[in-house]
Amino acid sequence: MTALLIAIVLIAYPNGLAFLSARRRWDQWRAFMIGNTLLSLALLGYMLGAGLWSAVWGHVTGGGLTLGLVAGLIPLAVILAAMFTPGPLGRDIVASGIGDISANHVLFRVTVQVALTTVVCEEFLFRGLLQVLLTRATTPYRAVLLDGAAFGLWHIALQYNGFSLQRGRIRWAATAGGTGVYALLGVLLAAVRQAAEGLLAVVVAHGILDVCMFIGMYVRRRQFAALKNARLKSQVHI
Repeated sequence: MTALLIAIVLIAYPNGLAFLSARRRWDQWRAFMIGNTLLSLALLGYMLGAGLWSAVWGHVTGGGLTLGLVAGLIPLAVILAAMFTPGPLGRDIVASGIGDISANHVLFRVTVQVALTTVVCEEFLFRGLLQVLLTRATTPYRAVLLDGAAFGLWHIALQYNGFSLQRGRIRWAATAGGTGVYALLGVLLAAVRQAAEGLLAVVVAHGILDVCMFIGMYVRRRQFAALKNARLKSQVHI
């Protein structure tokens, strides 16, 4: 029952916050930085009170960290290849993930909003607390699948907001596709957590993926902006 309640919170909270952010024109990154921090602190208090710290943290081994490194690099390579391939897919990936950001705020975005309040908080919530509770309530195999499904559902409204340049069915299809990708990523991370028997391995995997992906998005968006400016200048000269 506890696992179900926490899963409901982890699905309802981000989608409600993303909806409010879009409706009230909040800075979504800032909203989730604050929201993820508060939610993680609240559930950290529950975890410590319930005596779950050792189970959530697990073990740290060289093999587990190596597995986490490989698990982060493989999807990263796929995403970067898609992002830097000419065509609309790369533009959609960049548009759905980076948001508005100036060069002065890149370091803060990467270190605090991506590495800390996204990677660390999400891994504590999903592959830490939720997966431990699911594993105790059902089989490890089902726990991995359920954890991945919850992780995918966490991102529904975030994906919908990210595909704001699309309209109608295309936007919903892109949202469903993005949510499915996050669910698969959640299953991968949950499987790594299960195999490594420790939380640090998936923090490494998720950290490599998100930090490097964000940097790639930033570089790619600057390339798109340079190409757009070059086209405008050529039209002016014509």
